[in-house]
Amino acid sequence: MCIDQESRKTGSLNLRIEPVDNWHAQWPAVLSAIESVGQRAALSVDMDGWLSARQGLLVAFNDAEVAGHLCFRIMPISDPSGQVVVQARLDAFGVKPGFEKLEIDIALKTAAQQRATALKCSRFVGF
Repeated sequence: MCIDQESRKTGSLNLRIEPVDNWHAQWPAVLSAIESVGQRAALSVDMDGWLSARQGLLVAFNDAEVAGHLCFRIMPISDPSGQVVVQARLDAFGVKPGFEKLEIDIALKTAAQQRATALKCSRFVGF
């Protein structure tokens, strides 16, 4: 599923942001890209290779190339009044060198907050 409002065409670039999990066709490339920046441990992937349902992973692609990623987890917490709210906490974030000037970081953070809001998150930590 492509997040259309985050799609961009810039010259020969074809940038888009997609939610990714273990079923995505680019899963191996995404894992490799996240591992290359030392953030593989931030992903909650079980022994069978499944990404936890409590994690959201959004990836910026330039065609098939991984240009950046943002991973967050959601969890219920109690607010100061004792009410239960859902919190989204940033786990991993990175933009591949050469893509920094394209504001992929802003697009990833915006898309992640939109996704977290759709998942009923009302508190954001680290975004």
